[in-house]
Amino acid sequence: MSNQPYSDPPAGSTTWFDDDDGLFADETTTSFPPDALVTYRFLRDAIRRHWRIWLVLAIIGLAGGITTAVALPTASVSSARLLLTHRDGEDPTKAMATDASLATTRTVAERTIEFLKLPETPDDLLKEYTVAPLTDRVLEIKVSAKTSEDATKLATALAQTYLIFRKEQIALQGAPLSRDYVTAQNEETTAEQAVVAAGGNPNSPEQPQTPEMIRLGAARDKATYVRQQLLDEQVAASKMNSSRMLDQAAPVLVSAKRTLAIKAMTGLMAGLFIGLGFVVVRALVSDRAWKRQDIARSLGARVRLSTGRPPRWRLWPFPKRLRASQQQNPEIKLMVQHLDQRIIWTKRPTPALAVVSVDDVKACALAVASLAVSYSTEGRHVLAADLTGTGLLAATLGVKTPGTHESQFSEPGKRLDVFLPDPVNGPAEGCYLRLGDNNRSGGTNDIALDAAWDVADVVLTLATLTPALGAEHLGSWASRAAVVVTAGRSTTAKIQATGEMLRLAGLQIDTAVVLRADRTDEGVGIAELESSTRTADIEMFER
Repeated sequence: MSNQPYSDPPAGSTTWFDDDDGLFADETTTSFPPDALVTYRFLRDAIRRHWRIWLVLAIIGLAGGITTAVALPTASVSSARLLLTHRDGEDPTKAMATDASLATTRTVAERTIEFLKLPETPDDLLKEYTVAPLTDRVLEIKVSAKTSEDATKLATALAQTYLIFRKEQIALQGAPLSRDYVTAQNEETTAEQAVVAAGGNPNSPEQPQTPEMIRLGAARDKATYVRQQLLDEQVAASKMNSSRMLDQAAPVLVSAKRTLAIKAMTGLMAGLFIGLGFVVVRALVSDRAWKRQDIARSLGARVRLSTGRPPRWRLWPFPKRLRASQQQNPEIKLMVQHLDQRIIWTKRPTPALAVVSVDDVKACALAVASLAVSYSTEGRHVLAADLTGTGLLAATLGVKTPGTHESQFSEPGKRLDVFLPDPVNGPAEGCYLRLGDNNRSGGTNDIALDAAWDVADVVLTLATLTPALGAEHLGSWASRAAVVVTAGRSTTAKIQATGEMLRLAGLQIDTAVVLRADRTDEGVGIAELESSTRTADIEMFER
């Protein structure tokens, strides 16, 4: 494969593509859907990608539900049922609704508290019981308390208090008729006295119809009517007062397993809902690049390798130096092989490659260190430069102090030199060299660095870029770069800025490596313009 793709046009082509301006120009085409388009596949991939998040939250919800059921057990419940009688011709549904309302009045609560000497307010007691009509005549009172005994006792007191209170209300309904009857009797007596005063006999059926007798007859009719109504009311009241407690208050049996299952499922569903909601909202508002195609479009370079993330953790007692087990890691070996293929072995200029880490310096340090050690083992003189500002590459190769040092991995007769800039001066210190026949035209005022560069068979550089620093200093170390990006860790703006800084510094982005590749990614990772240009050139070449 050519190391300078698209530098020469195919035969018969009149189009010339510049590596910086033509190949990766920022142009928009219709080959991709709009960036803001949210599809079912987009949401499905987000849910699959972050399955650990919503699964952990679901498990936390499940554990929370179980813990709640154990630590906060359900209060004991007791119920009492009342058999109620209503007036003839009264709507049973409305009558039962009225009875339920009477049972939940503050008066009933206050009398119950006074009867049981409870240390709580009527409002608190009203929250501890519910009243519901089961049929047209059966009313159920359910009470919750800490123990079954307390619940049963409270349910019994409430039922009895309510029955007494109901009888009082029934009696109060007949009080107006009693007063009307007394008034009617008084009017009748007054009318009789008026007839006697006029010289008549109020009890004689043959008494002439004088005005006094007419008033007496009306008074007697009114008294008779009111007396009949009062009798009807007394009969109805007697019938309604026959209401009684149908079932004595008793605990309501509740399945502990059922309660545990309900609370566990409630916690599970709540955790799952929160987890899925978090994942979906995060996917909608995040601008991080997960797909190879998105990374390639932002970087303006082809993704030639996708692999898992190399091992990054180590136990505290172990040193930071590279271990043999890390070199044999499949991801590290794959990255080493890939980076080795991107190095052009020529006498002049000195073979060099800059590895730019966008977001995972530790993984890149392991890969570059493994590649440097493998070259040194093969007998090549290697110069490794740590321009990350973190010193991770130098520490992995056994160097901790700034300057140029021979690595502890060097074998007798072989060299592995490590350059670590002084952090006071920044990672670009001593690195601004102009490329010449041997990658530099003059000295660096660093004798050790100059000597290491003179004998180096290959120069490996690990760097990180920031917009404040740029990549001009990196152009003095290599003309070709490999960019390493972790899927879902960097934003598209950061990836795009990295590519622009490298091209502005004159470096060719030879390859892009994606770590922790998304399992839902089915794309190849070719820059948009590169793909369209290659297709056009092939069609023109075939003609």
